[in-house]
Amino acid sequence: MRIVQYRPIFVFICIITFVIVLVQVKYTNDAKEKRIRIESEGLFRYTQEVLTHQCHDTIVVTGASILQAEYSKRKSNISFFNDVNNGFKNRPNITHFTNASLFNRPIITLFTSFKTDHEMDSEKVLVYKNTLYNWQTLRPHVQLIYFTTENSTAGNLMLFDWNIVSISSPLEIKIPAIKDMYLQASKRYTTSWYGYFNGDILLTDDILETLEYISNVSDTFQNASILIIGRRINVFKVTYEQVRSQNGIKESARSRGSLYEIDAEDYFITNIFFPWSKIPAFVIGRAGYDNWIVGHARCDLKTIVIDATETLTAVHQTTSKGGNKEGHAHRNNKYNFELIRKLRLPKRFLQGLTTCAEWRTFRTLKTGRIELVRRDDLHKNCKCTK
Repeated sequence: MRIVQYRPIFVFICIITFVIVLVQVKYTNDAKEKRIRIESEGLFRYTQEVLTHQCHDTIVVTGASILQAEYSKRKSNISFFNDVNNGFKNRPNITHFTNASLFNRPIITLFTSFKTDHEMDSEKVLVYKNTLYNWQTLRPHVQLIYFTTENSTAGNLMLFDWNIVSISSPLEIKIPAIKDMYLQASKRYTTSWYGYFNGDILLTDDILETLEYISNVSDTFQNASILIIGRRINVFKVTYEQVRSQNGIKESARSRGSLYEIDAEDYFITNIFFPWSKIPAFVIGRAGYDNWIVGHARCDLKTIVIDATETLTAVHQTTSKGGNKEGHAHRNNKYNFELIRKLRLPKRFLQGLTTCAEWRTFRTLKTGRIELVRRDDLHKNCKCTK
């Protein structure tokens, strides 16, 4: 009887004890998780401090894996790193990535160059800083080179994880030739692709998807010269917050962007077989060279030209001063046209429009996968004439 009488008390004590144990375990786990998080944040800050004092090669080898891991642990809103964590289960079109291309080697060397005479223009300074930050988020899948013709540039901008390379210029105003940048980039790094982008262009992870797809799409393209071009998306005053995430850049392009004209090509991506040594010394930032190079590649070099406008998001940071016709307003703005005339080269401008590319990439409506198709509706102006 006595045991039965005290049974409710015994049960109550057991319940209280069980609750206390659960609370203690949860408190311990929370404290442990908090401690790990604090240590992780400290490791991230410490890694940044150490890496900024090391040479670039050490940054590339030591910093890439640490920083990528930290981005993932801190639940970055950069969708590409999230996709790496979940095995790309939600991205059927990215299945072309292999372990080798994802983790062991970059697939493209990206490079750019711009003048620092915009130092008093706060809009331009912000644009360039946005670009330098944005491209770094694509590491470790890209190698980054900033070409400079002046000593002051490197000290005025945040170039963490960039290889800063001095380059000569055919002009007194110190503007590099696009062929020289490609030739130097290919000597410094061995990657599947080499790409020049204007310094005001923001990129997203779909550049990696597009390139990996083209790399694997067909044996027909093996050992062939390939040139990838595309149209840009103008977005007025991209905000600081939007640049900090891939989704922010994509959303700004969808909601506020406008596709620019078919004769404007702000980037060129080529493989190692493209004969840049045979291209005249056209300088960047001046009109005329982009359409001529594309037309020459199609008509004279028999290069495979691919329009990646539909699958490669290239956001142009449009400022209040415009920026759509900058190449026509600068000093020596006719340099490239004069070079074409001096060398008596065929005029290939109309044959070099983005819509003249014989191939284009697109996404299927059903699966969102990237596909490649040959154009069968080329305009008559695209025809290669002597």
